[in-house]
Amino acid sequence: MSGELSCPVCGTTISMEHLLINADDRSVVLRLLAMGTPIGAAVGQYTRLFDPPKSRLTMRKQARIVKELVPDIERRAITHRGRDWAVSLPMWEAGIDQMLDARNAGKLDLPMTSHRYLYAILAALADKAEGEQEAEALAAARAAPRQATVTVRGQPLPMGQALQQVFGNQDPTLAKLDAERGTYAPMPAAARAQLAKLKNPGAKP
Repeated sequence: MSGELSCPVCGTTISMEHLLINADDRSVVLRLLAMGTPIGAAVGQYTRLFDPPKSRLTMRKQARIVKELVPDIERRAITHRGRDWAVSLPMWEAGIDQMLDARNAGKLDLPMTSHRYLYAILAALADKAEGEQEAEALAAARAAPRQATVTVRGQPLPMGQALQQVFGNQDPTLAKLDAERGTYAPMPAAARAQLAKLKNPGAKP
C-alpha cells in the first residue's frame, strides 16, 4: 500500500506504511489526540521547535518527543526541581503558547534540545495557580464568621455544641446551681426541727 497523508495538526506528511507498521508511534499519538484537539495541536506545534535548521524532524523523532510528554500530560502533573506540580491541560497549552510567542519574537535559541524550558514555564504557571488558590482560601477563612470553641473531654468543640454535650437541653445557669447544690452539707436534724417549729408554731414537737 502506498500514498501519503497530511497531518491536520502540523501539516507534516506521513506515509501510510509508517502508520501501519509503527504501532508504538501510532499508539502514543492516539493517546495524545484522545485528550482533545487543543492539546494535540499545541504539542504538534511544540515539536516544530526541535526542527533542525532548514529541515524537519523525522516522524520517528516527532513521535519520540510526543512520547516523552504524554505520560505527564495524562497525569496532569510534571516533576521539576525536586517536586511535583499539578498542571492542567489549559496550563500545558498556555505554556506551549508562551514558547511559540518567544520563538516568534526571536527570543528562543533554536532548535530546542530538551523540555527544560517548557517545564520551567509550566512550574511557574502551577506555582502561580497554587498561590491564587491559597489566597482565595485565606480570604474565605477571614470572611467566615468565627465561632468560639472550648475543650470538652480533650476535644475542641464550638461553644453551642459543647454546652449541649455537657448540659444537654438544660439551661447552663440552672445546671450550675444544681451542680453546686450537690456539694452542700446536709442540714443537721436539730436545725430541721427548729426550722419546722418556726414555720408551724402550733405543731406538737
